Amino acid sequence: MKTLKTGITVLLLSMAVMSGCKKNSENVNDTTSASDLEQSEALSNDVSNIADNVANTGGAGFRMATNEELFNGLGQCATVTHDTVSNPHILTIDFGPTNCLCGDGRYRRGKIIVTYTGHYFQIGTVRTMNFDNFYRNDNKLEGTRTITNNGLDANGQMNWTITGQNMKVTKSNGKIHTWNSTRVRTLLAGANTPTWTDDVYQITGTTNGVNGNGIAYTANITTPLHRALSCKWFDSGVVQVIPDGKPKRILDYGKGACDDQATVKIKNRIHQITLN
Repeated sequence: MKTLKTGITVLLLSMAVMSGCKKNSENVNDTTSASDLEQSEALSNDVSNIADNVANTGGAGFRMATNEELFNGLGQCATVTHDTVSNPHILTIDFGPTNCLCGDGRYRRGKIIVTYTGHYFQIGTVRTMNFDNFYRNDNKLEGTRTITNNGLDANGQMNWTITGQNMKVTKSNGKIHTWNSTRVRTLLAGANTPTWTDDVYQITGTTNGVNGNGIAYTANITTPLHRALSCKWFDSGVVQVIPDGKPKRILDYGKGACDDQATVKIKNRIHQITLN
């Protein structure tokens, strides 16, 4: 009997050790929170850049785009409607009800609806963005983004506060990622030219969310994210992501190369991910 009890005890201890090893392995290999955060940054900045850079012949008060630049960014997918009678004004960017391959190689459908109170560079201007069945590459984006022009900072650079409220991505695989965020977006270069392709931004801020696996997380940009609009992706910057009950993840966009690669470091392991 004693031998049987000893054997059972050893078995239970072995199972506990194996379970613990499995849990640790999952902690070290699970990049979901970092990957979902990266996707949210990509989608959110994509719609902001589209709204910033689209203007019709009446002048929407955003960064102007030449016909060539507009074509390169959106192809022939988007119809722009500008309501200047309403106050605030309303800009609707409609990609249609079915996927359209845009000039940047991404599929889009649905509408981005922007209300705004003034010019892009006017201090105090508030823009609010909502979405009507808007998808990018079959990932549906919902929620409200509010962008407020703060004027010049201590370095003489124009900056905007961006809040994301009740943001939600329903991914193409059916999983849902939700978050709220606060960002400061600073224009580092390109303010004195009429086009947008030479604009360079940096972004700082924090996020609280729930990833596609139902795990809550917090995130803090520890090194500002850097984005030249001539590139499709962030080319540098570091974000610390802390999922509940798991080790922190370090999302690193690199050292300035324009490519679709980033790394996620968990403890001593480094995982390569492809940017959205």
